[in-house]
Amino acid sequence: MNPVQDYYDKLAHKYDIDRFENSYGRYIDGLERDILKTWLRDISPECVLDVGCGTGRFLNFAMTGVDISSEMLSVAAQKFPQHRLVQTRLPDLSSLRNCQYQSALCFHVFMHCDPQLIAQSIQALAQVVQSGGTLILDIPSQHRRALNRFNSRPGGWHGNTAASYANMKEWSGSDWKIIERRGILFVPIHRLPAFARPLFKRLDALIGRTPLARFSSYHVYCLKRLG
Repeated sequence: MNPVQDYYDKLAHKYDIDRFENSYGRYIDGLERDILKTWLRDISPECVLDVGCGTGRFLNFAMTGVDISSEMLSVAAQKFPQHRLVQTRLPDLSSLRNCQYQSALCFHVFMHCDPQLIAQSIQALAQVVQSGGTLILDIPSQHRRALNRFNSRPGGWHGNTAASYANMKEWSGSDWKIIERRGILFVPIHRLPAFARPLFKRLDALIGRTPLARFSSYHVYCLKRLG
């Protein structure tokens, strides 16, 4: 079995509690949701695809979700029984070949992929997003990763891929154009007491729109489908 699939299959039924029922998770979720509310404000959920939808954290923004983990999808189906949920593995989106979405989301996915798979997946998404549509994705910042290069990673961790703006431009190829980038988690809130973390959310969002965003932990890109 794919190690990422196995990891999330085992984690699925406690994922929401472990990852987002704490001050750190709520901080990240709030920053990401604020970006999506802005970039998707004029797009109906019926026209949005969530790639790597997991347990359905963002399925209020999208009516269709795909994920590698059947266990994560089973949790999502309990929360969103009216949604279309499909198990697949990037870059295979053949089950959606007859669809044309206005936007696609892809959060906490590409950090698990090597550069070749990222480029292939972004190319595959161009086949299901209509011309003029958008792809919203996140990936860890290469610049922030370089600052933290002496920090050790857990053994066996498979979320090691980070990227620069130049990397994302290369992976986007001729099908996409980067139209905006925002940073999140500039503030090292894991070093702050839980009660203080919400106080920095607005500052973090503001920094994420400045040149300092390159040193945020994650970047969220909005790509426009060309052609």
